[in-house]
Amino acid sequence: MHMIAISNWASAAAIWFILIVCWERLVVIRYPLKARKYRLFSGRIIIPANIVLTGLLTFYSHFSYDCFIKNFCNGTQPHALCTFIGDDGL
Repeated sequence: MHMIAISNWASAAAIWFILIVCWERLVVIRYPLKARKYRLFSGRIIIPANIVLTGLLTFYSHFSYDCFIKNFCNGTQPHALCTFIGDDGL
């Protein structure tokens, strides 16, 4: 289940990285002589901030599912059934 949560985190971070790059390129195209003026933060701040903020936003994925695992064929084939914790069984 944690691999699904980590892939969700990586997906969210990638989406925000793409938006940041597109925004920066848009500013450079629209204002070529003033591009440095519109740059609010350096890459040393944006990249870690993006990773931390998307990690905080997707952290619930580690705890929102309960997985039941059963092994078949002498423990060589694990099968899991994951259910949402907030589900009342309706």
